[in-house]
Amino acid sequence: MTKTQGLIRKRTEKNPGFNKVYKDENKRLKIALLIVELEKVRKQLNLTQKEVAERAGITQGQLTRIENLESIPSLETINNIAEALDKKLTLV
Repeated sequence: MTKTQGLIRKRTEKNPGFNKVYKDENKRLKIALLIVELEKVRKQLNLTQKEVAERAGITQGQLTRIENLESIPSLETINNIAEALDKKLTLV
């Protein structure tokens, strides 16, 4: 067990609601990191937001909000963006 895992366990023992908050925030962080990576790929491919949005079946405004982390998209939308970039999502 890592030091961080130990701290989380202790915190959860003191406050059972902490674990749920921790898990929810951890999910959001993972989604944010994935979105940042997809934006990086888009830029490497020299594609505009408009091009990717059209391929993904969303508006440019939606993609802008997603890339700015102002909106948390569904897994389906994330997958559509990845496919628009010729990438495949693999869940582990």
